[in-house]
Amino acid sequence: MASTLTSSERSALVALLYLQSRAVLLANFVIPVPVLAVLWPYASHATLLAWAGAVFLVTLARLVLSLAQMRRPDGAHSSTWAWYFTAGSSVSSALWGWMGWALYLPEQPQLVAFICIVIAGLSCGTIASFAAFPPAAAIAQVLLVLPFALRNFIVGEGLAPIYGVFALCLFAVNLYYSRGTYNTLLASVRLRFENMALVEQLKVERDRAETANLAKSRFLAAASHDLRQPLHALGLFLDSLERHAISPSQATVFGHARSASVAASEMLNTLLDYSRLEAGVVQPHAAPFAVQPLLGALEQEFGVQADAASLIYRTRETTAAALADKVLVDLVMRNFISNALRYTHAGGVLVTCRQRAGALALEVWDTGCGIAAEHQRDIFKEFHQLGNSERDRRKGLGLGLAIVQRLAHAMQARVEVRSRLGHGSVFRLWLPAWSGTLEDEASATQAIGAIPGGLRILVIDDDEAVRQGMQSLLESWDCTCICAESSDDAIARVHAAEPPDVIVTDFRLRNGETGKQALQALREHLQRPVPAIIMTGDTSPQRLRDAQSTAALLLHKPVSTRQLREALGNASLHAPVGPERP
Repeated sequence: MASTLTSSERSALVALLYLQSRAVLLANFVIPVPVLAVLWPYASHATLLAWAGAVFLVTLARLVLSLAQMRRPDGAHSSTWAWYFTAGSSVSSALWGWMGWALYLPEQPQLVAFICIVIAGLSCGTIASFAAFPPAAAIAQVLLVLPFALRNFIVGEGLAPIYGVFALCLFAVNLYYSRGTYNTLLASVRLRFENMALVEQLKVERDRAETANLAKSRFLAAASHDLRQPLHALGLFLDSLERHAISPSQATVFGHARSASVAASEMLNTLLDYSRLEAGVVQPHAAPFAVQPLLGALEQEFGVQADAASLIYRTRETTAAALADKVLVDLVMRNFISNALRYTHAGGVLVTCRQRAGALALEVWDTGCGIAAEHQRDIFKEFHQLGNSERDRRKGLGLGLAIVQRLAHAMQARVEVRSRLGHGSVFRLWLPAWSGTLEDEASATQAIGAIPGGLRILVIDDDEAVRQGMQSLLESWDCTCICAESSDDAIARVHAAEPPDVIVTDFRLRNGETGKQALQALREHLQRPVPAIIMTGDTSPQRLRDAQSTAALLLHKPVSTRQLREALGNASLHAPVGPERP
């Protein structure tokens, strides 16, 4: 074989050589039978039988060799296997070439024509069968065709010279096509190995990307948790401070501190929303709802921001209803509207709902800077922002539209964007329309946030600042607060006091303990399922799934005063208070 071949290429070609020669082996078992039948009246029976027996024996030996090679496809000895094949095929070709020489009967033109047909057929068959190893193909052509050609030239009468010329032409053409077939086989083998190398490279790149993605998730989880703890404590202290009288200058400083805390909280909440989506803990719950109350609530919130930025905020009223998860739809629309306000410097924002062919399109139009066509797909990628190369924190983290895309996918909804650079944009969320009756939301909504007086709350947190902030805030709500830093500490404290009505615990505690484990220990100790709230600053997908598996409300740090009151109000509905408490 060519010295430029690699061991893998050589091994693959030898495997093809043995694989493609099986058709020739089958022919060597079959063709001698009609040859014997045709030549039987004209030649020595002993000679014919000896010749046929030799063909069968050599073919059988080649078959055994082929089976042995199939069981031991040793790439290191592929050249040896190729020459074994060449030896067997050469003996077989010599036997058939002997037929064209020794059994040539010039006085029987029909027999000469028959032998010519047999040799021509076998010669053409070797092109595909032997081409994977050029020496085998060339030797087979020489031993098979040239004896018949030479015999015709020796006879030199009648049609014999014509047969001789035909045999030589066949010999030359078959050598040419054997070489061409070899080049084709070699190219296909090399292409296969190149494809295999590309597949392996793609696997390596995929593994590298998955590793980087996991590292990113771990980093976000750790950074988010470590940042949420002090921010959560800061929020609690700010809420407590707000309830005290302060001077105008202190109020100004307080306002700046509150703004900074809110900005940091919003960015961390964005990270949390994305982590929750990655963790798969966001499960949509579709229910029919009227669209107008949702749009009205959004206008009350974002209209103030638009006024502060000298922008016009408009909402077109609608009587339509949708069948979707209202909470997730609200989150999508918030991202759309906040993006529209962030990138619009003149004009305004229009929020509408259009009904088309049984579907609703919730639309947010803006007169902002617009998005070039080549960037309209990129805006849904994580951490991708247009026009924010300086990473201005006031423009967010570039996760809003990535969150929108994942939320829409979770709801099996569709998001689309139309925009012209310099002329503004429109973002649409397509939802199923609802044409049935709607439940009266006002009567269905319970009064949440009213905390019964004297509610006993057990707070478990390993951060002293958080415990102090929680105690100060809860006592200002006329609640009794018992603070502990671990489950063991909590069990010791409830021994000396009445059982708590509600347990509020951090998810990540000291010494590897989790809020889930603390709840299990306390409930087992108290022998009743005490209502509980788990607060976490962790964005690790596995930890979020673990926290959600408990029968407790899950709040994400930093927790606002409203969120905490609502959660305690919900929990108190299931907690006996006052004299009824066992």
